[in-house]
Amino acid sequence: METKEQRPEQVGLPSRARGLDRHTRGPLGTLMLVAFIGYAFMYFVVFFYALLVAREFIPPIAIETTLILLAAGVVATRWRWAPYLGALVALLTLLDPILQPHDSYVLTHPGQSNYEVILIVLVIAFGLVALVASIGTILRTRQGLGSASHLPRFSGLLLSGFAGVVVGMIILSLVVTIVPQGAASTDANGQPVVHMTADTFVQNVVLVPKGSTLLLVNDSSVEHDLLNGSWDASGTPHPQSESGAPTIKVNITDDSKVVGPFTTAGVYHLYCTLHPGMNLTIVVQ
Repeated sequence: METKEQRPEQVGLPSRARGLDRHTRGPLGTLMLVAFIGYAFMYFVVFFYALLVAREFIPPIAIETTLILLAAGVVATRWRWAPYLGALVALLTLLDPILQPHDSYVLTHPGQSNYEVILIVLVIAFGLVALVASIGTILRTRQGLGSASHLPRFSGLLLSGFAGVVVGMIILSLVVTIVPQGAASTDANGQPVVHMTADTFVQNVVLVPKGSTLLLVNDSSVEHDLLNGSWDASGTPHPQSESGAPTIKVNITDDSKVVGPFTTAGVYHLYCTLHPGMNLTIVVQ
């Protein structure tokens, strides 16, 4: 009987191959890495948007950005437990953009904060793909399916579906920001109405008939402190008492307030002391 002699380099090859399979990235692992890179990038964009545009340093966003960046680095190393860490980080960091009241308001009032809608949608899209790709990689590893050729038949549909989620959410965010979503300028009784988001007036100019009042409606749960005056282009507040304008000193949280009446024709200004750049021009005629 003829026997085949095993070469020394062949001894233990199956075990080494199995060990290698655990670290082989494969399509799902590659998708997980790309998703985490995009997820980290979008969190960086959100962080700097809040810091430079809204002029607010938000510690939770800074912490979450750091966690996602670290997770992306660990995923890139192909460490055996990287998918578990990725799934945990993706799950924890997704809770904030999905459940945060401000983000919920922006998503349910598309067209009022165009840039924020796009940012939030992209963050959630990349986070969901990162989460599900991490879970898929965990399942593949536990079943010993390290090689791309041994992936289940549904894996192609799975990868295509996740790519479709990202593309679909991007298209949706662009559509809702392009299509006008303005709020009504008067209520059922013909009273002028101005709605407020978390950090701005939905419309920055309102026409008020002489002798009428103005209804201010806060659609978010964020506090606003309104006074006569305005913010200038450099971000400096200028409180002022304008001749003919009623004195306005209103604090609003999640309700509405009536100001006025405006008995003298003219152009008046109102601003929120808590949110730089939040100005309203009131034209009385």
